[in-house]
Amino acid sequence: MSALASWQRLFCETHKVPIQYIKQAEKALDWLESAVNGQVEPQCIAISGCQGSGKSTLAAYYVAYLRAHGYLAESVSIDDFYYSKSERQNLAKRLSAPFATRGAPGTHDVQAAISVVTQFKQREPFILPQFDKSTDNPYPVDAWKRVPPKLDVLIIEGWCLGLPMQPTDLVQSTCNVFEQQNDPSGQYRAQVNNFLAADYQVLFEHFDKLVFLNGQKFERVFQWRLEQEKKLIAAKGVGMTNAQVFEFIQSYQRLTEWGFATLPAICDLELKLDEGRGIS
Repeated sequence: MSALASWQRLFCETHKVPIQYIKQAEKALDWLESAVNGQVEPQCIAISGCQGSGKSTLAAYYVAYLRAHGYLAESVSIDDFYYSKSERQNLAKRLSAPFATRGAPGTHDVQAAISVVTQFKQREPFILPQFDKSTDNPYPVDAWKRVPPKLDVLIIEGWCLGLPMQPTDLVQSTCNVFEQQNDPSGQYRAQVNNFLAADYQVLFEHFDKLVFLNGQKFERVFQWRLEQEKKLIAAKGVGMTNAQVFEFIQSYQRLTEWGFATLPAICDLELKLDEGRGIS
């Protein structure tokens, strides 16, 4: 491996990333350089992938590169647009009980996300929300990030970004025990699909490029998500048990596997991951 640039060394130290990551992400960085080089208009680049696949790490790496090369860049997660716990509980009472748990399309304030991207594209100042997963609620508004105007690149990452709606025949059958126990009639998954088909597609149309971190197998998600939870517990002192993590990811399985099936043909860059999250 060639010597690391100073910004790469700082990135590895700040994000506690092994230096091998730099070599693995080399082609992803080459792609980014070609995607933004010579662009005059603001570029919104989305990073999609299953839970624990490294979306936030790649987003941070992209931002570090862009800033080191003179671009004004920021990143945000679709997770930061989750509704508050009370808002999701109201949604659950109005529609279906599983909406009380964050995750599925329908539990994000998509209109707020669309507003942010629209303001970015118009080179206006905007505010990026921040969600605290340790409390399952957004941080206070005064803790949100205020972004000045004339930003060049906005990176948005999230597990369901870019997904098309599912055909009706696929929605009718259950895919795991969670759906068998919590949604035997199919009402909840049909509602999720309707959300995905509506405002989420409007948001996706604002993306200039889509990167897909393809985890390839849903069986890997549990281990990757468990690693994330251990980091959260270390940082915040609270988090889910192994059993709670396993139960939590069940609601993600349907659309995660739908992403494996559809996003390779939709995205602008596919990065296939091995079991250790290496880019293979």
